[in-house]
Amino acid sequence: MSAPSLPDNAPLIVIDLQTGMFDGVHEPPIHDARDIVERTKAVIDWARRGGRKVAFIRHDGPDGDPLAPDEPGWPVWPALGQAADEPTFAKSVRDAFSNPAFGDWVAGQ
Repeated sequence: MSAPSLPDNAPLIVIDLQTGMFDGVHEPPIHDARDIVERTKAVIDWARRGGRKVAFIRHDGPDGDPLAPDEPGWPVWPALGQAADEPTFAKSVRDAFSNPAFGDWVAGQ
């Protein structure tokens, strides 16, 4: 059985790779953090070279959570190299498509 093919314009979505998961300030960093960043950057570079759009999904935790808006752990991890024209969409539940703006963005691709 062959793998399904993606349309040439299918976007790349990077989900929940935020500073708080890599910096170790509030919790130990995620396992294999350095390699996760390198593999993610490689996929992002592949998408950009192919003319695909890239978007990032950021989890907005509740007040007091390390991933709460404006907390140090909240931003997308800078080492991923998010470009200025690549949008970030917020979510506060386990479903990125709970954000209608994200669904609209994907549909427009």
